[in-house]
Amino acid sequence: MNDKERRASKYLPFDSLKGLKEKIEQEDRKKLIYELPVLSEDERQEMNYILFDCYSQNRAVTISYLENGRTNSFSGVIQKIDVLNKQIIFLPKKKFPMESIYKIVMK
Repeated sequence: MNDKERRASKYLPFDSLKGLKEKIEQEDRKKLIYELPVLSEDERQEMNYILFDCYSQNRAVTISYLENGRTNSFSGVIQKIDVLNKQIIFLPKKKFPMESIYKIVMK
C-alpha cells in the first residue's frame, strides 16, 4: 500500500454502531408490507360481475392481489371459478385465493 492509498483509507466509511444498518433495512422492508384494503359492497359486486362476465365469454382479465404483504398483478384467461374452495384458477394452472384479490380489470 503506497502513501496515497494509506491516506485515502482514513476516510472510508465504517460501521460504528454494529447492527444499525441491518435494523434500518429491516424497518424499511416492514414499511413496504401492505394490508388488504376493505372493499365496499358495490366494489365487490362490480368485481363479481367482471369476473363472471370474463369467465363466461372466455376473455382475459387482470387481477391485483396481495401475497405475503406485497402487491402483485396477473393477467390471463380464467379456467375455473372454484366457489367451494374460494379460488380462481387461470389457464396455466395458476391459483389465487379470492380473499387475496382486491382489484379485477377486463383486458
